[in-house]
Amino acid sequence: MRKNLGVAVAGMAVASVLTLGAATTPVIGMVSSGSGLAGASIDGARVSGNATLFDGSVISSTGYSRIQLTSGTRMDLGAESVVRVFANHASLEGGSGEIQSTSGYALNARSLRIQPSNSAAIARVRLDGNQRVLVTALTAPVNVWNSNGILVARVTPEVPMSFLPQAAASNAFSNSGCVVNKSNAAVFVDQTGNQVLELRSSAKTIDLRKSVGKRVKVTGTIDASAKPVTGATQVILVTTVEPATGGSCSDVAARVGATTSAAGLAAGGTAGAAGAAGAAGGAAGAAGGAAGAAGAAGAAAGAAGAAAGVSGAVIGGVAAAAGAATVGTLAATANQPAASS
Repeated sequence: MRKNLGVAVAGMAVASVLTLGAATTPVIGMVSSGSGLAGASIDGARVSGNATLFDGSVISSTGYSRIQLTSGTRMDLGAESVVRVFANHASLEGGSGEIQSTSGYALNARSLRIQPSNSAAIARVRLDGNQRVLVTALTAPVNVWNSNGILVARVTPEVPMSFLPQAAASNAFSNSGCVVNKSNAAVFVDQTGNQVLELRSSAKTIDLRKSVGKRVKVTGTIDASAKPVTGATQVILVTTVEPATGGSCSDVAARVGATTSAAGLAAGGTAGAAGAAGAAGGAAGAAGGAAGAAGAAGAAAGAAGAAAGVSGAVIGGVAAAAGAATVGTLAATANQPAASS
């Protein structure tokens, strides 16, 4: 009798600990697998219909499933997908997912952070193979950042993109596009027209004025500490400039409020008289040396990206290619479960 009583008391103690653990973990939303669908599991437990979602839970979806967070964020999972969900972000660990958020919620995929640009934007993300990440913007632009918080790409609905994370140093840059003059600064607009970057260089062999109004391939590094000219998102320290093929840059310049005239520019791309540019050159010399090494790494990463099926730009150490195949739909509309309030 005493033995049975002891076992009962021990069982009650374990149950109390489990209940207390669940009670202290914040509830962040709900997951729904929908009536008649294959369903999902939370931390290994099968979900039937709707189930409460706790911070840090792992959702495994065998069919279409919907996650509705208390913050207003909606996330849909495709079949055979896995995601770990937190209050302010989620990590896609397998398959594909779709996210829409009014609170800046982000979906991490490998070392990338994918974030809708506004409340109307919907990002669809899929892990492709063991390296690539495919991103499609459905209704409005979607931002893609690397692990250091550097903006890698702004994906638009017209141009889905494929990414190869960790292809090079996190600040490596290599891309083709137009060089224009915006507010007396050399500005680079990539081939998609979504990335606008300021170019600077301290190399004596580089005169950015000669590239204004032309399409070129630029290699260098991203200087996260530098403040770019208004309208640009980042500063690139240029190590090499090569001619590239493509159409006229006049329309590109007009779209970003720039010109194809080099008037007012210094050789290094920054505005001001030659004396001011010379003073800045000394300070930029050391950075230029480091940029040379990382720029070479960026060029090598471009080759690595091409070998992995991602040919194109290297931005923030991530190989990126526009015009990749779309991620595809997650499920037929008729099969989507309604979000629970």
